[in-house]
Amino acid sequence: MLNDWFYSHQTWQVALFVCSLVLIVPLTGQYIFHRAIDWHKRERDTSMVGLSYALCGGIYAVVLAFVGVGTYQTMEKSTAAASDEANSLGSLIFNSAGLPKELAKAVREDIVKYIDIVTQYEWCYQRAYQMDEKNFETGWSQLRKISADVSSFEPETPGQATVKTQMLRTSNELFNSRLGRLLAAKAHLADPIWEMLIFGLLLVAAFLYLMGPHSYRTHMAVTSLTMLSIGLIFTLIIALDYPFRGDLSVGDEAFLGVKEAAAITFATQDSGHPTATRLP
Repeated sequence: MLNDWFYSHQTWQVALFVCSLVLIVPLTGQYIFHRAIDWHKRERDTSMVGLSYALCGGIYAVVLAFVGVGTYQTMEKSTAAASDEANSLGSLIFNSAGLPKELAKAVREDIVKYIDIVTQYEWCYQRAYQMDEKNFETGWSQLRKISADVSSFEPETPGQATVKTQMLRTSNELFNSRLGRLLAAKAHLADPIWEMLIFGLLLVAAFLYLMGPHSYRTHMAVTSLTMLSIGLIFTLIIALDYPFRGDLSVGDEAFLGVKEAAAITFATQDSGHPTATRLP
């Protein structure tokens, strides 16, 4: 339920919620701790606590950096998978010029239908994280139809044979790219990693509590700035965790661009067919 809330709101709203949570809870705990244990008692051991905090904080910062970079790389790979799939579709449209006119038109219409399935249906399922296989079976069926049309074609010239070979190779790449996109849409941080990050946050807060500065306001300011920094990193990780969800998700622009290119191809390669000048 919390994941649904995160990815149904804008990033700034998520940042406000996360940062408020990681500020209010530790500051409340620090206030109680400060009232329960006098700062004079803590001041005598501040140096030792500071050294331990530097070690703990450094390790936690490295862990946060690795997780943050990992989610960013996952986002980049997801973007690349979607782009590769769209590029393969564009290549099929371009290469269809070497097929007989009727078959070329049928292949391009099937490709446009596949793009509509991906952008109008599958993208909605990905954004809602409804990754059941049945939600994507229509796309697989349409893709198999495109591949079957090309496979069953019997070339009559060496040029057509070359075109068929290239289109079959591109079809295989398209299958792989689609599979990569769907796998990327399922990718996210495992629960144990989030549990480790939250436990590390509590450790950092505990070390800050143990320090005994002369000024309580300074102590509160240091705790606030530390927690705020961690909250912002948490927001970044959340925003990038599910590549196809939220404000920073992978978009379907590449597929829509291929559809626009297909419209031009229809107009030029199918000249003389009035229905081919504009896509449905």
